Amino acid sequence: MTLNLNHAANIYLAVTLPPASSYLQQPASLGLLHPAAAHVGQVGAMPDVQLVSVPKEEWEISEAKREEILAAFRAVGRVDVQAPKQRAKRGGDEL
Repeated sequence: MTLNLNHAANIYLAVTLPPASSYLQQPASLGLLHPAAAHVGQVGAMPDVQLVSVPKEEWEISEAKREEILAAFRAVGRVDVQAPKQRAKRGGDEL
């Protein structure tokens, strides 16, 4: 399943859950950890890595707000802020 991401409007957090986490059974409940967050879905074939979105307007309020959001998710696992990556366009003669 491909996730439809809008990096212009949202910041995405990849939350890596430990093997004993109760969130592995109900990953959508990760969206309840902070009022600004929404569960987006599983990252690829890795059930222990879940993607959560936060509106940029909420994320950019202040450093204290970012830390508050991150702390809510760090309480349940490792958190990595995702950065959008530009895909390189290949020419026909690069092979």
